[in-house]
Amino acid sequence: MPHPGLQRPLRTLCCLLLALSAVTFSPAGAHPHAWIDLEVTAVFDDTGHVTGLRQTWLMDPFYSVFLLDEMAHNATGDTREEKLADIARQVIENLTEYHFFTEIHHGEQLIRDVRAEAPTLKEINGRLALSFTLHFQTHVDPARASLRYAVFDPTYFIEILHAENTVPHLEGGTERCEIRIHQPRPDPVLVARAMALDYDQTGDPDLGKHFAERAEIRCSD
Repeated sequence: MPHPGLQRPLRTLCCLLLALSAVTFSPAGAHPHAWIDLEVTAVFDDTGHVTGLRQTWLMDPFYSVFLLDEMAHNATGDTREEKLADIARQVIENLTEYHFFTEIHHGEQLIRDVRAEAPTLKEINGRLALSFTLHFQTHVDPARASLRYAVFDPTYFIEILHAENTVPHLEGGTERCEIRIHQPRPDPVLVARAMALDYDQTGDPDLGKHFAERAEIRCSD
């Protein structure tokens, strides 16, 4: 099922990418169709517990243009900044059902009790940057069990990877904590399946997780 609110911009984007595919892409119909550079900060409190994950999604130029084009007519506000703020709110609301494309585990426990706070949308050199913080209702102790997260579009329509030459940041974390990124190693069969999807096709509901980077935060006592 396509994610609501993102469906129209994605379809419009796909039409553009299909038109450009003869020059830019090979094969023409291969997934993904949009790209996001991800930056993440794990926020610690004074007790050494993680209170949330601050994220910034830097969208590719094509996706940025069409997100604005498709959603700006529904945005409220008198200034561009106010309209961008309203679009940010809309995007976060639309992603709520999909847990903000973020899968979080503390040890073996899946964490779903989160809320998105302080969404903002800015334009940086022609690209839109969506920022927000996923606040944990119950703070977690990464010394008791590792904290792991992955950010991905379940259908793999959008590829989301940590920005090149950047590493997740530990804000308030001590020298006893470290973070590692585990690169995906999808089965070749899944890679072929993803590459075979045409521009108007949706991947399996869990296809994206096989292509997701997974970050792990560990702290010693």
